[in-house]
Amino acid sequence: MSKFAVVISEHLKLLFHPIIINAFVYYDDNKRVKHENWGDDINYYFLREIVMRPLVLLNRTSLAFRLKLRNFLVIGSTIDMLCRAHTEIWGAGIIDGSKPLRVKPKKVYAVRGPLTREKLLAEGVECPKIYGDPALLTSLYYRPSKQKRYKYGIISHVSNQSSVANLRINRKRISECTEVRIINLGKYTHWHDIIDQVCECEAILSSSLHGLIIAEAYHVPNVWIEFGKPLIGGHFKFHDFFMSIHRDRENPIAIHGVEIPLDTINKEITRWERGAIDLRPLLEACPFKLKRPMYL
Repeated sequence: MSKFAVVISEHLKLLFHPIIINAFVYYDDNKRVKHENWGDDINYYFLREIVMRPLVLLNRTSLAFRLKLRNFLVIGSTIDMLCRAHTEIWGAGIIDGSKPLRVKPKKVYAVRGPLTREKLLAEGVECPKIYGDPALLTSLYYRPSKQKRYKYGIISHVSNQSSVANLRINRKRISECTEVRIINLGKYTHWHDIIDQVCECEAILSSSLHGLIIAEAYHVPNVWIEFGKPLIGGHFKFHDFFMSIHRDRENPIAIHGVEIPLDTINKEITRWERGAIDLRPLLEACPFKLKRPMYL
């Protein structure tokens, strides 16, 4: 396709007044969204199903960059990494509360949790007291009818996926444990697949924040685990989310070596209590029109 044709194509897309989503979502060589990180990818897949207007990705629309068009950060710890002068926030969070913002958002409608709000207020950004990661809304639009097939589901952050393959339970390799489901956020066919897999488990062990968020959304007991060193930003984003559902947790359970500390994990599952958050203020604060939730 010629450069002229690309420009015309972008103009045509923008004529339909789309919602421009600013996210870490990328395309493969066939111009399809890559399945790299489910927590980022649903900025495209999930939102596309619930918004009432066309949706385009900012990083795929160079014209939107040049014209500095209104764009939105929605799902993810992206405010301190992707925010631009014409970016507006509905539900996104900050990944590292110790560093100053490079760019301040134009407007904030809601944020993931109170720690993000405190940081924005400290930086002089107006921020309402409306919380909730929009990934929690998935349970209002999609509810799988899945039977429990596994005792544990293990989800790792995409950066430490390799750590899972060598894990053992009672000296038995994970791959040989029929009671365990490994849920890979970078490998799925349809975005519903990850939710289906979570709902087939009696409990979720996750080092990925969105693994924990989806477990909470579907009322699946979950345990925060960590492989090796903390992720970028440390534990900030985890506490930010936990505080939004009024169930903050002190620290993750560290997985040292290859053996999962099953006694500690089971005690944590026993202590788990479902988080509490009213999602109606988040829905009402949305700056673009959404389809009516099926299960609210």
